[in-house]
Amino acid sequence: MPIEKGASVSTFTGKQRILMAFDHKKSDRLPVFDVVNKPDMYTNILGMDNFYAKGIPAVRLALKIGMDAVLVHCASYTCLVQPQQTWDGPDTFTDRFGIKSKMMNGSWPLGMAINPIEPDKSFLKLIQDMPVTDADVQEVHNAVAEAKDRIAVFGGARSAFSFLMIALGLENLSVLIYDDPDLLESLVAVADAYWTKVGLKLIEAGCTALYVADDMGMNQTTLISPSMLRKFFIPSLKKQISTWKAAGGRVILHSCGNINAILDDISLMGIDALTNLQERAGMNLEAVKKIHGSDFAILGNVDATGVMTGNDKKAITEAIKHVISIAGDDGGLIIATDHSFHQGIPEENVLYFINEAKRLGSF
Repeated sequence: MPIEKGASVSTFTGKQRILMAFDHKKSDRLPVFDVVNKPDMYTNILGMDNFYAKGIPAVRLALKIGMDAVLVHCASYTCLVQPQQTWDGPDTFTDRFGIKSKMMNGSWPLGMAINPIEPDKSFLKLIQDMPVTDADVQEVHNAVAEAKDRIAVFGGARSAFSFLMIALGLENLSVLIYDDPDLLESLVAVADAYWTKVGLKLIEAGCTALYVADDMGMNQTTLISPSMLRKFFIPSLKKQISTWKAAGGRVILHSCGNINAILDDISLMGIDALTNLQERAGMNLEAVKKIHGSDFAILGNVDATGVMTGNDKKAITEAIKHVISIAGDDGGLIIATDHSFHQGIPEENVLYFINEAKRLGSF
């Protein structure tokens, strides 16, 4: 596969590779990125911890291990461990929205939401009145300054569905759909307004793209019915993305699980990349690429829970080859796993994955 006409191998930065992949253009190689959810990598490679997921250490680690991008979350990112939160014990904390989370084994840098919030007008007003400040995106500012355009910086944000599903719990959210749809619509509207403002702040901070976590799937199906997603949430998400794009932003949509039923809806949203197409949940990379390959770039999707956790380096190589053969020919692929570099994946496998992806992804 030839390099784009007029390009020089020595001139490409990680950020340029990412931007070219968004546009389905070829640089010297396919870019490599993943979310680092392994705190021990900071201590082992940088000799420091990064418990509060700060931007500068995240950039330094990404550069050290050879990735082309890094993810840095906004301070209000749901369930993100932050120093300003109220800690109720050694492993439980409550954020500004009253969402109580517990640190679990393997959950860093996030906790797992516990004690679902009761949906009512007081929660609605809390979201409505919540300001978005410069401090909320300071770590992304720091990361952008540290990166110096050497690698892309993705700014982590949420959407109305993921935020409300985590805050209220799936049961409360499902009950609202039928018992009080007016309240749900109001909650979606204020959540949409809040997270849209966060995204605009992240764009102002100079992030290369927004990384919007909006998990709408579980194994084999969506978390709520596709019709209810279309009624209450998809229009809101589409409006958010349109606003961000109009402001000059790029958007990566993250959704775990099986989202086959709403892929056509997603393809019309104007996103730049989609992640994480999990084959274990019934997603088929080849089918998605064939039908929607020109609508967005693919970010992924080597099996993180099976292939990456094992001891077979050859299996990692073959999995990378497989993904490239399906989705990499037009340049519209960012090589990653189908979730993250999470705890349970040996560090040597992470480093091997990055090196192999760069070697096999060369044009």
